[in-house]
Amino acid sequence: MKTSYTTPLLLSMSSLAFTDVSAFTFMQAPQQQQQRQMIGRSTTVSNTSPLLSQSKSTTTSTSPMTLFAGADVDNKDIDLLEEADEIFDYVDSNGDGVISLEELQTHLVEEMGYTAEYTKYLFASIDTDSDGSITKEEMRFAFYNFEALSMYMTFGVGGSDVTNRKAFKELARKNSSTSPETRDKLLLNDLADLIFDIIDTDSSGEISKEELKSHFDNVTAKFGDDDKQGTEKQANDYVSTMFATLDADKDGGICREEVRTAFEKYDFKLLARTFGLRVYRTAEV
Repeated sequence: MKTSYTTPLLLSMSSLAFTDVSAFTFMQAPQQQQQRQMIGRSTTVSNTSPLLSQSKSTTTSTSPMTLFAGADVDNKDIDLLEEADEIFDYVDSNGDGVISLEELQTHLVEEMGYTAEYTKYLFASIDTDSDGSITKEEMRFAFYNFEALSMYMTFGVGGSDVTNRKAFKELARKNSSTSPETRDKLLLNDLADLIFDIIDTDSSGEISKEELKSHFDNVTAKFGDDDKQGTEKQANDYVSTMFATLDADKDGGICREEVRTAFEKYDFKLLARTFGLRVYRTAEV
């Protein structure tokens, strides 16, 4: 069955009259108008969760508190416009300062799970001067003028696995109704709620160990038999470790507030990847 990618991003693009981006003055804070540079940073993308990578490791056990070790942070939201530059630098794999259609296809088709047809549509929508390449200014223009949240989830966190879900569409509608200042930020609580609602399939308000295991079964199934190198015991051990880490009050279930607390405490990209989401990542070198 052919999947349709009619996301809020696509809908917002179809109704927008494009203008020449070179004549557009970005209505951003001064620090967001400045050209950002990558300083001693490399970027990698991962579309597999530690559940898969762990099976290739010689490690035989993982304690709950080492699952997210070294990732303690204290943030409440994600600045989507700042993320746009980092995403651009990742997708621009040859570092020539522009994104070609081939580079966009490599990212969106091979890594984020979209179709080639959708990628071509998206490329044409962002390439406002139709010169066959996307500049950093055009990417910023797209993040600012389209649904920044939909752009971020399409390019950066989740991809097609998330943007086609009802829970995401509800979050996008909620985000689009907020003020322009808040629309360019993704609250970590909202990201936590999105993941919680995806896993809490019976909408009971609590994630059971069975639901968490089912979620990871679905994640690993997408990568085919070649990636399933871990044993059933390793998979069960991973789920048990993660469940024990998140179930802070040890009542046998993971509530919404416990997932929110985890996203406030740990690096959100690492945690999203741990939940099995496709995530582009930046790493200090």
